[in-house]
Amino acid sequence: MKFKNIILLITGALLICSCYKDLGTSEKDYKEINELNIEGIETIYLKDVDDSLKITPKLTGTQYSDTSKFTYEWEIDNKIVSTKINLGILIDFLPGNKVSRFIVKDKENGIKKYFRFDVNVSSSTAGNLIMVLSKTRGKAELSYLRLDKPSNWAVNYFEDRYGHPLGTNPQQLGFMLLESASAKTYPFVNSFGRILVLADDQVRLLDKSSLNPDATPYLTGEAYTGISSYPPADISGYKPEFFSEGIYIWRSNAYGTGFQKMNYFNMISGGAIYFATLAPSVWSPGFYFNKKSVYGTNGYFSAFGYYDDMIPTANNNLFQHGYTLGNFMVFDKVYGRFAYSSYGTSYNIPVTDVKAYPGCDLIYGSATSQAGTSFAVLKESNDALKLVLLGKLASNKYTLTGEVSGGTANAASRFYNMKTSPYVFLTSGNKLYKYNILDIKSSRAPNNDNVAISLSDYGYTADAVITSICVSRTEMTLILGVSRYGTDKQGTGTENKGDILVFNLDKTTLELTLNKKHQSISGIPVDVQIKYQTHWRDGRSNGGVTLLDNI
Repeated sequence: MKFKNIILLITGALLICSCYKDLGTSEKDYKEINELNIEGIETIYLKDVDDSLKITPKLTGTQYSDTSKFTYEWEIDNKIVSTKINLGILIDFLPGNKVSRFIVKDKENGIKKYFRFDVNVSSSTAGNLIMVLSKTRGKAELSYLRLDKPSNWAVNYFEDRYGHPLGTNPQQLGFMLLESASAKTYPFVNSFGRILVLADDQVRLLDKSSLNPDATPYLTGEAYTGISSYPPADISGYKPEFFSEGIYIWRSNAYGTGFQKMNYFNMISGGAIYFATLAPSVWSPGFYFNKKSVYGTNGYFSAFGYYDDMIPTANNNLFQHGYTLGNFMVFDKVYGRFAYSSYGTSYNIPVTDVKAYPGCDLIYGSATSQAGTSFAVLKESNDALKLVLLGKLASNKYTLTGEVSGGTANAASRFYNMKTSPYVFLTSGNKLYKYNILDIKSSRAPNNDNVAISLSDYGYTADAVITSICVSRTEMTLILGVSRYGTDKQGTGTENKGDILVFNLDKTTLELTLNKKHQSISGIPVDVQIKYQTHWRDGRSNGGVTLLDNI
């Protein structure tokens, strides 16, 4: 038996050798392939959103290294972002770690070589930004520029980044400066603050740090009702038209670290007032909804309101940074009457004190540097304007200090009233004007003597107009949104024709010096604002000592 087994083993080995030779795999049949080595790529790249990523790899082959003999793919987060040998892209990904590969394919034999690496993307938006809400190709869009370091604009990023548009009719851009993880203030406030975008009569909720859409997409009327018993809360007619945040308390905490914070949030919705007092740290929030006009339930408040006082709280040992806010001024356009509001409830201003303005609509208003005086802009039914000064006496008694026609201002004009001087900046067509509101008392309307700048001075043609205005909290920077779309009101075409002009502003002389001109960064600029990641009154911390703004 043993002998037979040995014979079988020898026979099997001979058969295997025979098969091996029959396959034609002798030494002369082997062919060397080009083995490729990839250098110059790091294993991990730490980048912020909207940073540039540039990689220049070096290829070395055992037989040839001619780069024309290969094809290339750069794959980041399962997406091919480039097919060139050298990578140069803008990081336009959501924050997080992105598994990535550089794939090289030999054209001759089809063999692929992989180099795996990671791109760790952080949020670049958890700081101060210039943000632009625009009308772009018939849709609402957002663009932004980082202010913490030299960077490029993220142009019309929202739909590309998140896969859905903001809406079609952009109306207002704003921010909630409070930060809180408290469920009591959600969805008004979250742990990183809030960006609010009013479009199509809906307020979209975005995270102020990451810019990501919130899990709760819209601020609904129910958010103001809290826990309501039967019968259900009446929020019929809820249709957001305007909102305004007022910082009331922002001070160092006398009982520990951090800050005590409180703000007032007013909304005009469906012609009624919705109001929230938000206090994440110490106090409980309060909510009020669907507060009708004092002049009648058929009244309808204009889509604008403003505080008639914003007096800085005293800088004492608490390092206060808030304001003593006055009343929230509103205007019933059905009755043509001003009213003042407190905690959502509106109160009568007798026509014997401030006359009625039938057929008018409030489009702008502001507290002023003149104690006891506020400034308002009314639009008449024929789109002509009236500029109004309201005086405020003790016990909430108001007076009409003066009024004048809009002069060179028109229904499309935008306004900013200085906190530190009796001047208002206003736009009209391709010009910016500076007008002393005290001239209202002498019946002197804005005219061509008030021109501060003209777009023609900066190389613009006649079809360019100023569509928005923003002044920094330090009042040292003025920003204009400019449209080069001419008669195109939808921002159509492939070219972005929305520009941003940034001026240095001298608060004393009100002289303007062009600092930066950013071209083609958006569609038609509807609203331009500076997103501050946190609140410091007048842009100064440490009790008003340290200047923070860097624009």
